[in-house]
Amino acid sequence: MRRPSESRPSSRVEILLPGGGDLLPREMLWLYPIVPLAAAPLLLKNLFSLPLDTALVRIAGIYIPFLAHSFAFHVLYVGVMPKVVPRLRTPLLRGALHVAATTAVPVLLGPLVLSFKRRIVPGHYDLPKFVLECIIISWLYVFPALIVQRLRNKAQNIERMAQLERQAALEAQLKALQGRTNPHFFFNSINTVASLIHDDPALAERTLERMADLFRYALDSSKTRFVTLRREVEMVRDYLAIQSARYGSRLHTRVELDERAAEILVPPLILQPLVENAILHGMAHRRSGSVLVCIRHEGHRVSLEVLDDGPGPFASSHRGSQTSVEDICKRLRLLYGEQGAIALSAAPGGGCLARVAIPVKDVVA
Repeated sequence: MRRPSESRPSSRVEILLPGGGDLLPREMLWLYPIVPLAAAPLLLKNLFSLPLDTALVRIAGIYIPFLAHSFAFHVLYVGVMPKVVPRLRTPLLRGALHVAATTAVPVLLGPLVLSFKRRIVPGHYDLPKFVLECIIISWLYVFPALIVQRLRNKAQNIERMAQLERQAALEAQLKALQGRTNPHFFFNSINTVASLIHDDPALAERTLERMADLFRYALDSSKTRFVTLRREVEMVRDYLAIQSARYGSRLHTRVELDERAAEILVPPLILQPLVENAILHGMAHRRSGSVLVCIRHEGHRVSLEVLDDGPGPFASSHRGSQTSVEDICKRLRLLYGEQGAIALSAAPGGGCLARVAIPVKDVVA
């Protein structure tokens, strides 16, 4: 998922010219050849009573000024006006610019267009009248198109701002949830090392080195939304090594990683809280226990399972903060909607099975 690096529009210029500075609707390209044909019955008297060849010549005469002016306006409003309009701060100045442009083009092109039209459709034409007609047609042609595109730009800009606000809210919620996860992780890890210092200082030192790597990972996780499953599993293995140092032979652990899933991106610290819960609840008031971590690639999703042989869901005598599973659930819902899920169930042979399902198509880089 992409981070919302965009900022809100800071001026009316951006509202007027979003998405690359479109001033005229792109559908105008289709209207250029259609409008002259549609306007022919209004501009030519007795069009349908004329011989076919004469009618076609007269219609061609209408196409000449329409297409010439349309091409000029298209070039002007695609290549020039988007650079000039943002420099004008008031609607009055921008409106005056549009009036000047739609007037200047017919005045400058009128003599050339009329000269070419006389060659195709001979007849007597009055130049001032012809230019005036071209100006009026240009206004009727361009100004409605400008209004339509302006309204469209405003609607698109409102939607863009709403999307940015939703993304900003998502970022804030994710950071808040991750911020709650990290201190919880730090607190429990420090307690683990504290219990080793008196009995085995050398092991405590090695464990502190592992913790340094874990803390670095946890701190880095607050700066990124996704990590590879391989990296997440490496961190979990370090965490299990710390816990094994604490519990010794009483704790049995195993991690299985499907290599097809190793490079899939997942939220950081999505697996470690489940492993921590499995140990805390599975080992509570018991002499020994085991934890199995299994990651499998299942077509369009990846499955993260943590299995312990403790008393089962909600049956543990250990009472923690009760927030780990809830926080993971919220993070999955924010990132994946209904496609991300977490479930706790009783394991077939006893104990608790925590299973997280993440859609692969949404997280592959």
